Amino acid sequence: MADRADHNQKPEPEILAGINTIQDATVGASVQARSIQGNIVFNAAPPAARPTPAQLPICPSHFTNREREIATLERLARDAAERSRTMLAVITGQGGIGKTTLGLCWLQHVSDRYPDGQLYVDLQGFSGISHLTPEEGLTSLLRSLGMAAADIPISTEDQSALFRSLTAGRRFIIVLDNAVSAAQVRPLLPGNGPSVVIVTARRQLSGLAMHGASFLELEPLDRSDASSLLTRMLGRERTAAEPDEVLHELADLCGRLPLALCTSAARLTTRRRWRISRLVDELNDERRRLAALHIDDDLSVRAVFDASYSALSADAAAAYRLLGLHPGPDFALSLAAAVTGFGDERTARVLDVLLDANLIQEHADHRFRFHDLVRLHAQSTVEREESPAAREAARRRIIRHYLRSAAAADVSVIPGRWRLGGHHADDVDLPRMDRERALTWLESERPNLTAALRLAHDTGQHRETWEFCEALWPLFVHRKHYGDWLSTHELGLSSARACGDRLAEARMLEQLGSAHLNLKDFTTALTCAAQAVELERAADHTVGEATALEIRGVAELALGRPGDAIETFTRSRELNERIDVPRAVAIMTRHLGDALRAADRAEESVRHLLQAQEFFRDNGDGYNEARSLNGLARSYLELERIDEAEQALRAVVGVTESIGAPHEAANAHVGLADVAARRGRPGEERAHLESALAVYERHGAPEADEVRRRLDRIPPPGSS
Repeated sequence: MADRADHNQKPEPEILAGINTIQDATVGASVQARSIQGNIVFNAAPPAARPTPAQLPICPSHFTNREREIATLERLARDAAERSRTMLAVITGQGGIGKTTLGLCWLQHVSDRYPDGQLYVDLQGFSGISHLTPEEGLTSLLRSLGMAAADIPISTEDQSALFRSLTAGRRFIIVLDNAVSAAQVRPLLPGNGPSVVIVTARRQLSGLAMHGASFLELEPLDRSDASSLLTRMLGRERTAAEPDEVLHELADLCGRLPLALCTSAARLTTRRRWRISRLVDELNDERRRLAALHIDDDLSVRAVFDASYSALSADAAAAYRLLGLHPGPDFALSLAAAVTGFGDERTARVLDVLLDANLIQEHADHRFRFHDLVRLHAQSTVEREESPAAREAARRRIIRHYLRSAAAADVSVIPGRWRLGGHHADDVDLPRMDRERALTWLESERPNLTAALRLAHDTGQHRETWEFCEALWPLFVHRKHYGDWLSTHELGLSSARACGDRLAEARMLEQLGSAHLNLKDFTTALTCAAQAVELERAADHTVGEATALEIRGVAELALGRPGDAIETFTRSRELNERIDVPRAVAIMTRHLGDALRAADRAEESVRHLLQAQEFFRDNGDGYNEARSLNGLARSYLELERIDEAEQALRAVVGVTESIGAPHEAANAHVGLADVAARRGRPGEERAHLESALAVYERHGAPEADEVRRRLDRIPPPGSS
């Protein structure tokens, strides 16, 4: 009797994954069958093989000596291999001393021992910008291993567990560069197995000792090795033309730090007529300017950077200063052109100058970044040499560049969505991209976009802050970066209120409420929606009120209040009919079908869901068609129309496979398990539930708990 009750239990209400008036229509092929007899088998081509990650930056060709440290790393690797254990080595030392270069150059020679891949994450510990959180580092690692953003769990603990599972027993190289603390590194360690992990840090990360870490502290090069590095870069003929003491003095003025040595050598390389003694004299004259950098009481590093900066052309010096204001980890030519106002061609020439001077790095095609020490120097230089008004104007240019670009991407991904932001206005000339390129751009620029948004908020540019949130909507809807979604929209809400803009405040509450719906925090979502409804209604903003009502209705349904949800969805549908938005009307019809079923009005539910399904099918909206079919199947089961329920559910499987909507496919498998249970087929019931559970667990979905409990109640195969 208990089993019978379980099989007849009403399914939980379907929860909206995105809101109709602020979410795009999923595109892709779909499968629709008029009638189906017998079994259906869907065969999909296997996914394209993902290349083995090979992310290690190239080791500089001028790497010199460090023979003792190389021998230590070899010994550690050999000992770990003999025990089939992970090698964890922490390379520490002051900035610019060559920690990363040592690790990369050794790994380059041993990479063939680790065939499963090479992973690299810059943890940005001392980069002049916010260091990566463990969640951000894990997201990067999991994405490198092929995980889609939507499949990555929400919590850091679950992300870390997943990363350990994916790496256990395998041979990876993992470089965790520029760490700030043991707590930042600990969740990023792989599962047990013969991998090698190199961590670089300026601080002693003693907390990693409990994880079996070995510590290798780098000292500055001795005078002989520093001189050898200069000779390798400048050429023996040039260095031999001057007394050894000159080369030794240059090495001493550089603090015998590899970064400072390379910067000086690069400057001399482009000035073939200079004697080395000329640079030595220049550095000696400028030692009084070193204190501002504060690098472990060694003042020579600042002298090197100041000297390199003073030798730049006016254009290059201006670009160097202004780029120091950039808040993100890297930048493209377009950003550099925007902040300098030079235009693309002139900016490209300037970036070449900065590259030649080793003041910036091109770490990927047309992607540039500062070394963290150089970034600090650029930041101190712009603070010293530019007026507050000039710095504010440059920051505004940075923010405007990213906001305009994000708005253009938003319009390209979701062209029909209503918007408030002025950067989306019809009379604004935005660059155009195709949909896939726009979404890819949003994903790749996410760290810079969120950094620019925070800069806008911190500098009082509140309208730009909430407009950023509106423009980033397609990124969050499609890629589910929940941490960024919540944090940026909390800032957006704060900024909208600071502006006194009630419509913008409502917009932020709607998008924030949608995030909480995705995270199944329905009480918070309902609070956001209620506030948004009040604001939209007071402003007589019909399209906004309809959006806020939809969010409220979904939350009410999820909280077990179908009567309230029916009333709310009906009102939203009426508003959408008044302003003639057919797709929104259809989505409200679908919601009403779900709410009517929850209110024990299954026949009415079927009529609504059929109407919605036909609209989405005819308009190529496979995602909402699948959602309608899933709801329709549940209503059929309520009416004991089991064959029709199975037909609808198998149609969902076909549609979701073609458009890539695994969560809806999992919901369909739960429905097919219900069908199998009613037909007394426990084997089929178990198989469908296991298929659903695999998806729910991969997404960290709360439905997984109920599916596990249900599987526990099914007798195992072969039992009486």
